[in-house]
Amino acid sequence: MPEQTGEFRGFILDDFQKEAIDYLLQGYSVLVSAPTGVGKTLIADYLIEEAVKKEQRVVYTAPIKALSNQKFKEFKEWHGEEKIGIITGDVVIQPEADIIIMTTEIFRNILHQEQERLAGFSHVIFDEIHYLSDEERGTVWEESIIFMPDNLRLLGLSATIPNAAELAAWIQEIKEHPVKVVYKKDRVVPLEHYVYHPLTGPTGFNQLKKAWQKRKKREGERGSPAGGERTWKGLDHKELIKSVHRRNGLPALYFIFSRQQCEVKAQELSERFDFLSADEKKRVEEILDHAAKQYNLEKWPTLHRLRPIFLRGIAFHHAGLLPALKEIVETLFGENLIRVMYATETFAVGINYPVRSVCFDAPTKWDGVTFRPMTTLEYFQMAGRAGRRGIDEKGFVYILADLDRYRLEEFPSTNPADVEELTSRFNLNYNSVLNLFHNYNKEEILVILDRNFATFQARNDKVFLENRLDRLAAELEKTRSVICQDWGSLSCPQMRAAALRQLRKKERRLRYIRGKKARRAISAEIRELKESLARLAERDCSPAEQARCEKRAKTYERLHKERLSLEEQMRNLKVAGRFEADLEAKAAILEDLDYLDADGNLLPRGKFAMQIYAQELLITELYFAGFFHEWDEDQINAVIVAIDYEPRKGERLPRNLPFDYRPIRKIIRDLIFRHGVGEDEVRFFPSLSPLAYEWSRGCDFFELTRSAPELQEGDIVSGFRRGIDLLRQIRTACLGEDPLMAAKIKNCMEKMDRDLVQVNL
Repeated sequence: MPEQTGEFRGFILDDFQKEAIDYLLQGYSVLVSAPTGVGKTLIADYLIEEAVKKEQRVVYTAPIKALSNQKFKEFKEWHGEEKIGIITGDVVIQPEADIIIMTTEIFRNILHQEQERLAGFSHVIFDEIHYLSDEERGTVWEESIIFMPDNLRLLGLSATIPNAAELAAWIQEIKEHPVKVVYKKDRVVPLEHYVYHPLTGPTGFNQLKKAWQKRKKREGERGSPAGGERTWKGLDHKELIKSVHRRNGLPALYFIFSRQQCEVKAQELSERFDFLSADEKKRVEEILDHAAKQYNLEKWPTLHRLRPIFLRGIAFHHAGLLPALKEIVETLFGENLIRVMYATETFAVGINYPVRSVCFDAPTKWDGVTFRPMTTLEYFQMAGRAGRRGIDEKGFVYILADLDRYRLEEFPSTNPADVEELTSRFNLNYNSVLNLFHNYNKEEILVILDRNFATFQARNDKVFLENRLDRLAAELEKTRSVICQDWGSLSCPQMRAAALRQLRKKERRLRYIRGKKARRAISAEIRELKESLARLAERDCSPAEQARCEKRAKTYERLHKERLSLEEQMRNLKVAGRFEADLEAKAAILEDLDYLDADGNLLPRGKFAMQIYAQELLITELYFAGFFHEWDEDQINAVIVAIDYEPRKGERLPRNLPFDYRPIRKIIRDLIFRHGVGEDEVRFFPSLSPLAYEWSRGCDFFELTRSAPELQEGDIVSGFRRGIDLLRQIRTACLGEDPLMAAKIKNCMEKMDRDLVQVNL
């Protein structure tokens, strides 16, 4: 027990860990907000161990499959295979085990379809719960919390977020049981933040700004370089790594938001540096040889290409790598045989590989649409990997400051107090609407739609605005009471002076106007202004009085403008019924498609679609059009990998598809243009289809990749695994109603789920 020993798995527990564990043991739900790398996961590990001892059941959810797979392996080693299960859509192992690891999407799906399976569970763990604020996937987290049984207790693990208390208050409100918030603000290993430029070396933002301004001034005096060329040739990643190495900052994790650049830069660095001793190189060779035999990679060209890079203590990691190669890289990194790792952002999610230094190639990132500055939360999520507990006294973070490309204001804040608040990303998709109509009546649905975090935040915003408006009203009244009663009238010297300036302006204007009507109008304005000035006597105020009055008047005007702005926000703020219009719109489309009847009851198409959790409309239309019955198993696999596939930049449609694309295209066009479905809600891009077809027919993976050198191995595997996930959903939807099709789909899955594509757990 931590409150007695203060130890768990050889670690001395920090106060925040003991506090969280004590709350859990007392039966509370707990939300932990703490920096990356301080040991949040240890709390979850303790809860799992206690559950195993007490023969309780726990769900562990993770945002990505890689993290789910990692936790599955860890828990199996600690608690035995019979106690641990995993469900990730494409992998199902012991789904009735006491400890079930799953992606958050799978947990949401179970809540909609098979909530009775959660009977007997005591806790659900949400790892990386700040994903609730993710633009694309945040809704999954919200739905999971909204629909989870009230008797379940929640453990939410989050990066540092300023409004953790607000999130906890929302959970407490909808689950009707207390939720404790545990904060850990300081890191065990503090971070030092730097920007790097050859002009200054590692330095702070202010120092670099001053040096940069001096340099630009000198350039301006002697003229800019011809042709607008870059003015500093030594700025690159190798110089930064050289500086980090000199400062004893290795091992280093170098984040680049480009897969291609990860590989290019790793190769470039390996041509200049060798970080490993002879004994370390021998160990690398042993790991590579073992993995090559284990995964049959002896003839795999990518491994041979990477071997010399690995032998110099350098590697790269991104989603385009073959899973077996990613495992090799992670093994080498875990044994401290990689001194510099070039990686994309995904390496920072949950996987615990701390280093001494974290480097960033740029302050901006590609978000799928455009390059944008990193948020402070994103920065700290990655920067938090720096600093090894028990090894390093400090962790170091560097950003390569290419000021010929980026402005200083584009760099993220290094102050944890500037981390952005979590905001709701709740939205309704067609699957959610179908499941709502299946499980609830219309009145109940409207109540449920008001239980989301967005509505909760809107209510809080309303209360805040009302309170602020009340305070503003009092401030305005107080400010007005100390302003001269003649303020705003022509008796006020300042108002009078302004009126006289206006009068002179109008008189000058009158001289140049020739039109009779216009002259009469201006003349009338002049006459009226003179009469007003004559009626009112000027107040006798000293300059000091005028200055004081002017200051008070400006304060009043500022407060008045703020009030008008807040009143506008109040008028536009919608609390109740925020999603009612969206519900009605989607229900109308589903009724038009014969998924729902006029009373909101599900028809056969709707019952099928409610069990499909991606591209449900397209898959359902293809199924009910009979295409899955007409296609053979290999064609089905070729089609399924094209559904919900997001092509990378530059990917092209293959010329020769193993199926007729025309009827599929017609269905897509009908959904969009006839029924009003959004284009982003119907995705079909068959770049992997020819490969899936050949793979389904038994083609060797090495031969397969040779036919499509423009596609990365990891993307091929990921696309195939996504296809297996969709096939599993289709099979579930067919069971009971169409057993022959269910058997056919099972054969499709078996054809895809083999060799290097198969997950090795």
